[in-house]
Amino acid sequence: MDVLSFLHILFAVVGLISGAIAIAKRKGDVFHTWIGRTFVASMVFVNVSAFAMWPKYGFSFFQPLALWNLIWLLLGYYYAAKKPNKKWLVNHFYFIAYAYVGVLAAAIARIPASLGFAPAEAAFISIGVVFCIAAAFIEKYGKRIKQKSV
Repeated sequence: MDVLSFLHILFAVVGLISGAIAIAKRKGDVFHTWIGRTFVASMVFVNVSAFAMWPKYGFSFFQPLALWNLIWLLLGYYYAAKKPNKKWLVNHFYFIAYAYVGVLAAAIARIPASLGFAPAEAAFISIGVVFCIAAAFIEKYGKRIKQKSV
């Protein structure tokens, strides 16, 4: 395994762990801010490094997903850092939650490929299942945040 691939995986694991901690712990305090920044920084590296791997491993559907994830990640960070309107918390929640689901889905999508299944088909199914399950939880919790922010 080359250095870039190793760092990509390492930072993805850091992102998965820091994101899970940020979700599980109390919101709005200094710890949440720092663990959230750790999540964002590690995920920026993961998403950018997905493009750096393109010359070596070729183009895959992971590159467009990495771009999409990077946009959602940066928007989620923007809403938390700048608080540009009254809906900043709702926007922050949705963008960051789906960015986290993106890295979770990508990690799970790699499992079937590692086991020798057809990579594209197994990955698409894995990503779809993860997003469907996660969307139900995100939308349920998001409604609570919307009601509190009104």
